[in-house]
Amino acid sequence: MRWLLLAIFVIDLVIVAWLFTGKQSQQEADFVFVCGTAHRRLDPQRMSWGIDLRIAECLFDPLTRIKLPEMVVEPAAAERWQVSEDGRTYTFHIRSDARWSNGDPVKASDFVYAWRRALMPDLVADYSQLLWVIDGAERFYTWRQQQLMEYAAGEPDSEIAKQYYHDALDKFEKWVAVRVQGDKTLVVKLVRPVHYFLQLCAFGTYMPVHQPTVESQTTIDRHSGRLVQDPSWTNPRKLVCNGPYVLSRRRFKRDLLMVANPHYWNRAAMGNQSILELIIQNPANALMLYEMGQVHWLPDIPSSGAIAADLLEQKRDDVHIAAAAGTYFYNFNCKSTLLDGSDNPLADPRVRRALAMGIDRSSIVKNITRLQQRPAMSFTPFGAIPGFDPPREAGASFNPQQARSLLAEAGYDSIRGSKQLKGLSILYNTGSGHEQIAQAIKRTWEHELGVVVKLEGQEVASFGERLKNHDFTIARAGWFGDYRDPTTFLDKFRTDNGNNDAAYSNLAFDRLMQDASSELHPIKRMAILRQAESLMLLEQPIAPIYQYVNFQMFKQDHVKNMFPNPWNYRRLELVEVNSVVGD
Repeated sequence: MRWLLLAIFVIDLVIVAWLFTGKQSQQEADFVFVCGTAHRRLDPQRMSWGIDLRIAECLFDPLTRIKLPEMVVEPAAAERWQVSEDGRTYTFHIRSDARWSNGDPVKASDFVYAWRRALMPDLVADYSQLLWVIDGAERFYTWRQQQLMEYAAGEPDSEIAKQYYHDALDKFEKWVAVRVQGDKTLVVKLVRPVHYFLQLCAFGTYMPVHQPTVESQTTIDRHSGRLVQDPSWTNPRKLVCNGPYVLSRRRFKRDLLMVANPHYWNRAAMGNQSILELIIQNPANALMLYEMGQVHWLPDIPSSGAIAADLLEQKRDDVHIAAAAGTYFYNFNCKSTLLDGSDNPLADPRVRRALAMGIDRSSIVKNITRLQQRPAMSFTPFGAIPGFDPPREAGASFNPQQARSLLAEAGYDSIRGSKQLKGLSILYNTGSGHEQIAQAIKRTWEHELGVVVKLEGQEVASFGERLKNHDFTIARAGWFGDYRDPTTFLDKFRTDNGNNDAAYSNLAFDRLMQDASSELHPIKRMAILRQAESLMLLEQPIAPIYQYVNFQMFKQDHVKNMFPNPWNYRRLELVEVNSVVGD
């Protein structure tokens, strides 16, 4: 069997080498990099995965961008803005030369349309709550939810569904404090001063979309009353962009090719004219292509598995590693019942806390990931946010004895055989080294706690759907901050947050988050957020495992303007490559 596996592996490498030599080696793009996972979606209002947002930053131009390496906000589609004295009203002036890839001018109304899309619960936008800082946004979102529930309770009727939608448009216009003044001025009023609002404006959810293109693929479902949008509007032949690039080709699980947008206002500053992203799940194959000179950049080398650790030990100057503003963790399903209607043992926080105490984080980072990651005792990464000290004392350190006591309190004492905790499974996406971590945790839980658990590896699309449907008991997850404030981590655990995969709901936590949102004194605000995270950690809807590191490979003398940073901010349109792939 060993020789058979070796033969298969060698054949695999030969095939990959053949694909990228000969005619295939003719360079298709100025800049080539590898992504280890197929993209989930390219709709900026519906994105939540980092690999998708990385592409969105290439295709869409938001009001602002993050300037690197300084990590400060700079103008993008908006050439300038003013802020009112009370810090609540922002007036953005859209560039006169900002255009869509079909030549249409970018208008202030394009941003209003995109933000309205995100605030329509019809589309299930994971990050819709990022817009709730706008006055009236939360009110509108909640009202539309109730309106859709009211419609669903009646008989399906196309005309009534249309009327409900038009009523929603009227309510948005009346309630949500975004206004256009002519084609090029956008006025936004916030619920309160938000010091990171300009950072939010650089994020995917805030990016504009081309209204005629999206609406041509939009219908109203007569059964639910919801807007339904055909995702094919993001296909290469249909997608209209306003960012540095246009989508030239997208082959599922193979590659994605972007070429410079001829109408991009800042094309003269671009460091390259085309980008090719290769989808390669096997990190060994990706590394081989890099070593062959077929790839300029490996941005997502899995932190679990031997490859990254071996590269680090070689002390290569093209290996770049640093602590990241992100946390690797496990979700615990907090719902009272599972999808099959059975009782959920993880609804009891004592069980969740016990399982979290049964994870040997130090062993995982020492023996599996081997990249000097910091074991995570909090969800907000230590040292990531100036002025915020995460409540690591509330975290669950490795303590099997106390874990067994908690299980006994909850009615499970499987070590002595009275009642065994079973029916649990660890769900993870395949192809990125998560299985080794799951195996280690499974062994520890079974040996130290007597907990019966199975492993479920899923292809990434199925994995994502199961997370959103809460179709799991335990699921691996990772979270990177999107802006430099604790709320980029903690908002995830609000009861109605679209990214609350654990289905955690605690009114006390929600109240603390609300209190923090209205607190203007920065030190007091950070103290409230620390209290909120402490409460959440004690209830253990998740088990933090380790703080991510950014591990990437590129040759600094060949690839310029990469600017590694803890927040994974990228400006791929500025990357310059002074070598041809294959050299």
